[in-house]
Amino acid sequence: MHASRRALPTSSTLSRMMDVYNKAIQANIAPDQYTYQELIAINTDLLSLGRAQSLLEEMIRNDIKPTLRPYRTLLKGYSTINDEIDNARRLWESIKDKVSKGEIISEEADEQVAKLDLSTFTCIVAAECNAGAFSRVVELLDEMKDAGIQADIILRNTILGGILRHKGLDAGLKEAKLMEESGFILDNYTYNSLILAAVKEKRINEVKWLLEKAARSGIAPSGRLVQQLPLSPQEILGIIQGSGYDVDMLRVYNTLIKTAIRRNEFNQALGLVGHMRAYKVAPNTVTYTYLLDALNKAGRADEAEALYKDAFKGDKLIPDMHVFGIMIDACGRAGNVPGMFWYKKEMERFGLLPTEFIYNTLLSGLSRLQQGGLKMIMQTMDELTKANPPIRPTTRTLNAVYASFASKAVKSYNLSTEDLSYLRTWYAKSQSIDYYVPRDKYTYALVIEAFSYAGCLEDAMMVYSDMVNHSTKDPMVVKEFTRSLKHMAKLIQLCIEKQHFKTVLDLLRGWKMLKLPVREETLRVILFAHDQLGQPFTARDIMYSLLTPPTKSIGTGLFGSLPESDTDRSDPLKAPEAKSSLLDGSQLSLHSTKGNSLYGYKPEIVSASVIALYIGIAIKHGLMDDIMPLLKLWHSKEITAEAELVNPILSLDTSLPKRLEFGKEANRNRFSAEIVSQLLRVLKQSNHEDADKVADELLTFVEENFPEAVPV
Repeated sequence: MHASRRALPTSSTLSRMMDVYNKAIQANIAPDQYTYQELIAINTDLLSLGRAQSLLEEMIRNDIKPTLRPYRTLLKGYSTINDEIDNARRLWESIKDKVSKGEIISEEADEQVAKLDLSTFTCIVAAECNAGAFSRVVELLDEMKDAGIQADIILRNTILGGILRHKGLDAGLKEAKLMEESGFILDNYTYNSLILAAVKEKRINEVKWLLEKAARSGIAPSGRLVQQLPLSPQEILGIIQGSGYDVDMLRVYNTLIKTAIRRNEFNQALGLVGHMRAYKVAPNTVTYTYLLDALNKAGRADEAEALYKDAFKGDKLIPDMHVFGIMIDACGRAGNVPGMFWYKKEMERFGLLPTEFIYNTLLSGLSRLQQGGLKMIMQTMDELTKANPPIRPTTRTLNAVYASFASKAVKSYNLSTEDLSYLRTWYAKSQSIDYYVPRDKYTYALVIEAFSYAGCLEDAMMVYSDMVNHSTKDPMVVKEFTRSLKHMAKLIQLCIEKQHFKTVLDLLRGWKMLKLPVREETLRVILFAHDQLGQPFTARDIMYSLLTPPTKSIGTGLFGSLPESDTDRSDPLKAPEAKSSLLDGSQLSLHSTKGNSLYGYKPEIVSASVIALYIGIAIKHGLMDDIMPLLKLWHSKEITAEAELVNPILSLDTSLPKRLEFGKEANRNRFSAEIVSQLLRVLKQSNHEDADKVADELLTFVEENFPEAVPV
């Protein structure tokens, strides 16, 4: 069968559809035949054929009489997979049985009962051809004849494709001859199939003969075919021009030029333009579009401008919207701002009005500017919103705007009051009735980055909450945010700077849901946050949980919930009043972790530096009795070689107070003299009655296990 040209759906599309379907079921809204048809179609496109079959059976159980369409869709799916022929045959027999019993309704409004049609026969023929069962194909053709159904060129091309695949070119040429003798006119698909088979068998003479034969029928080779031909452009042109028949040579030249550009053979493309002119074939706008686009992508903006001015200097050739988009983009990449706006003005000469495509290109170019781009972006956005006829900004439009704000914030760690007001306004306005613009994965990552680097924690957390809420409907919206750890790292760092430690913990509880890797640095931030919140017992329980196998663990897990007794325990050093979480009251399910140990036993992320950090916290809060037992438990653990090679991505050490930073330069699983010296100093400064005792025990432990770390 001819390949479908529509874009294939993605698994996220299916996920959203199933979400809507399940909500409809919960609301007692019964699905109809169209609901099932769409679900069967998308599952088939994704090759989830078992699920598609189940939906078809569910449809019938719910007393919804199907048309032939869902059967045909599923049958077509089976026809594309070699080992599904048995299922295809069973489904075909079921279709015939149900049609004979009147259990399949017609797709035509004036007929009640369906009849087998050409499209359905074509699907089962495709399945048999794919399996190489040509005797069954003959039987199916006889069934069609008995039913008064005439084969068309699509069905015969389907058979030809199967013959070429299983029997080779010679058998395919015989089939093509039979097609012609039966009155069929061979089309582009027929010749492409035959020529590709000849290329595969390296039969160059047949390739040339078939190209000439196609040209005699007025058929030019497709771009896909040209890319695979073992012939130079001049050879292809010679064969087609030598056929003596009327072929659209402009189309042939454009195809060859486009193919040369895709192969990065730009000089060959220019040579073809010269060849065109020599043979009195005038290049058209499409020709120049290919050339200008290639020059733009190669960063040759000056050459692109020269070519544009030469090609469109008069009124004989009129550039289209795509040409102007290319030229504006070329100027933007080269930092030529006046040039961008010159081409926008130039559109008026040809009676063209800027569209959202042109504004998107302008904004994208302005977002690359090092200086002054943000102000021009605001002016361009104002112009866009006042355009007549009105132009609605798209997701790409706003993402270009957000990218500019993010770029400025990252470079300067600041946004002006005017900048922030504009950013907040458009982020809110994009969800209004007048300017509704869908948000995607880039939207959230860019806006969070802009607010984070500008130091606007509440704004950044609001956008973060929006993103996570949106992800319950479309998981893809978190992909850019989680692509690297820099976005989450900056948010956490900002929370620490602003003393929002509860928000830090809430962010970290979302770590697993966002599928971010757990690192040693993550643990350091968790311990530090609990220290600042006056929750040393939770920090202690986390450490035990990480170092104790699950069957014996007394802790809450790395990102677990706060123990009920933590606030009741006596803490000799009360923490200052902690700020409430910026996510308090949020309905985000990812922050509801009570009773769950999300990571639990994970000794490989507990390094000497982490142990030292915890000991510092324990000393600060007077938990002297917990220090040595935990230290001995840690040392008894066997740290794997793989863990020693961990290369942490997230680094927030600079956010931790110096008194809580230990051994950054040390081997991650061994104490150093520096670590031990710092711990002894902290113990001495604590003035705790057991400080000397713990110091003696610590020194004894170090002498026995890390003699090289004994301070001089």
